[in-house]
Amino acid sequence: MTPSTPVQLSARAGDLLVLAPCLPRPDGDAASLRWFHLLRFLARHYRVHLGCRADPLRDGAQFSRVRALCHETCFAPPAGVRARLRPGAGGDAVLLDWAMRLCARQAVRAVLACGAGMGGHLAALPRGLVRVVDFVELESDRSRRHGAVRPWPGAALWRRQARRLLAAERAAGAACDHALFAGAADVARFRLFAPESAHKARLLPSGIDPEHYSPHIVQRSPFQPGERALVMAGPLDGPAGADAAHWLAHEVFAPLRAADPSLALYLVGPPLAAGADRRLRALARQPGVTLGGKAADARPYLAHAALVLAPPGAGHAASMAVLAAMAMQKTVLGLPHALAGLACLALPEAWAAADAPAFRARIGALLSGAEGSAATVGRAARARVLREHDWNLRLAGLPALFQAAPQPLASAG
Repeated sequence: MTPSTPVQLSARAGDLLVLAPCLPRPDGDAASLRWFHLLRFLARHYRVHLGCRADPLRDGAQFSRVRALCHETCFAPPAGVRARLRPGAGGDAVLLDWAMRLCARQAVRAVLACGAGMGGHLAALPRGLVRVVDFVELESDRSRRHGAVRPWPGAALWRRQARRLLAAERAAGAACDHALFAGAADVARFRLFAPESAHKARLLPSGIDPEHYSPHIVQRSPFQPGERALVMAGPLDGPAGADAAHWLAHEVFAPLRAADPSLALYLVGPPLAAGADRRLRALARQPGVTLGGKAADARPYLAHAALVLAPPGAGHAASMAVLAAMAMQKTVLGLPHALAGLACLALPEAWAAADAPAFRARIGALLSGAEGSAATVGRAARARVLREHDWNLRLAGLPALFQAAPQPLASAG
């Protein structure tokens, strides 16, 4: 454990404890990025104390930025897969011990647990705290859906993981006062799979930082001279990411490339894991396809893309990728479910296509200008992000959740 020396901050509404499975990072994955913005926003209203798992080698550059937002911090070593599925093991016990001692010496009013794993600690904390869990997504449902389409024995492993995740999610739901989700579909699924906690589920959509994703920041082009790049920016790991990339490369891009050799497809996302799907790595051998998975920053790819393709899969990370592209004043094309939950669906700022032929036809129309000026569509996209998806707008009602617990739903009987 590496507790910090408390930082003297100006007076806030009270003390708030935040527990997270990783360091909330402005340059992290979709969940970590969301938790960073929650932490930064709450620091304006509370004196925040953060306990999380962190790797000094990986996260060291962000320590000072996160610590500046907090009165006190405690860092524990990162967890393995088993520890994430079994709250209370290893470093989690260290964080819980620190949290208990913090509550004994500070007038902590409320606690935010990031993810179901940290939500499992809430029951052990002192009474009287308002407890909030930010699930982001219902991970058990994602595993369940993977298990439904995978062959044996992989399907059995996915279903087993789904059961374990659901047990952790229900335990966290039972221990909290408010359960937050980034998408309306996950709110509905939580109410279905955890009916005892249905009245606690709340929608808190993620936003975007329009200053970070700004078209006015000069970015050096990562593309070859003369290329017209189609960019899919989003998660690539896992079965869903591999399926999406394979579909785009073979069903959509290959016929377009045959007709226009200047076209290139760049698949940009987090670094690929060592065990990434073989189909995904094989795409790098397809003419015109480049895996930009090692890119630390997707903004240069978005800034110079001729067209941005949304990952054809539902989920928080895919939604964040769409918002980032819109903030960069880009026309976005994706399958309808890739844009689910976003206000841009069926509006001029984003386009959808039902299948591969329609996708190819829409790409051709957008690149030729037949669908209207890309610059005009891009400006409208950024305007919508500023109007509806800025983090400050999304989080405006968050402090009110920490004031009181919800009332159970009235019985129909």
